Amino acid sequence: MRSGLEQTLADLRRDGPRRFARWNAELFDAVASGPARTLGESLRGQPDGGLVLSGYLQLVQQAIGVGALLQTGTGARWTTFLERCLIERIPALLSRVQTSERLALLAKVWNLGEGLLREPSWLDRYVTACVGRLDNLADVEDFLVRTLDPVLTSPPPATWRGPFAVTVLDLRPLHDEFLPGEIGLAAPTVLRVEDRRRSGAQVGVLLRPGGNSELLGLTEGLGDYTESGERPTVEMHDGRTAIAGHAVELPFLRRCHRHTITRAGFVAACAVDSQRLWIVESP
Repeated sequence: MRSGLEQTLADLRRDGPRRFARWNAELFDAVASGPARTLGESLRGQPDGGLVLSGYLQLVQQAIGVGALLQTGTGARWTTFLERCLIERIPALLSRVQTSERLALLAKVWNLGEGLLREPSWLDRYVTACVGRLDNLADVEDFLVRTLDPVLTSPPPATWRGPFAVTVLDLRPLHDEFLPGEIGLAAPTVLRVEDRRRSGAQVGVLLRPGGNSELLGLTEGLGDYTESGERPTVEMHDGRTAIAGHAVELPFLRRCHRHTITRAGFVAACAVDSQRLWIVESP
């Protein structure tokens, strides 16, 4: 007689192609032998382990069927919040949650992820890039509120009068070979930085005042956000820039490759031969 888990897997494998036109049996088996195994080992010996693992696998089946889970594996360019949670966050964190809350939390993650899929695509991509910082799965709802708040409120336009501050972000820790190329906006305070070496690869950057701008992680599919209104003239030179006539030193920047200007008071630039990103901030 099959164990409960074996029967669940058999049922889900059989029902997948019946329920979903885009069913991917190979992907389901990869999750079952990878992230699901990791989750099962973390729940080993716990009274709700089998039930929770079964619930997780049902969500995996659903996510594959609706196209919210497209890949698995370390270092993937995550495509949705649900995908990253199912492959990375849930297997790593769910066993730390109180036993009585685990199934409800799986349902909450699914509902939040479904909600993000109904929003503009950049919003889900942005949250997907940020969710690696979630270290307490029970805090997922509050985490989303904290994460979304700074990008859903449009900041006032900058004065561009100075004083100016400069922050330098190194993209190398995200990927050894990431070389910044095109720079654009995905939201009023979210940068989209393209990789010159790998088509489709991007880094998100959250622009925050006070020198607190931060990398959001590797992603793909961050869209374009177009701002209206006047912006200052910006001239880029080796080691410096001139913003509305104000000279600002940019240490070690040689041969600017691309730059962009935001209404909120940021100028972001990259160099031809550097993995760094220079961000100039104006009040």
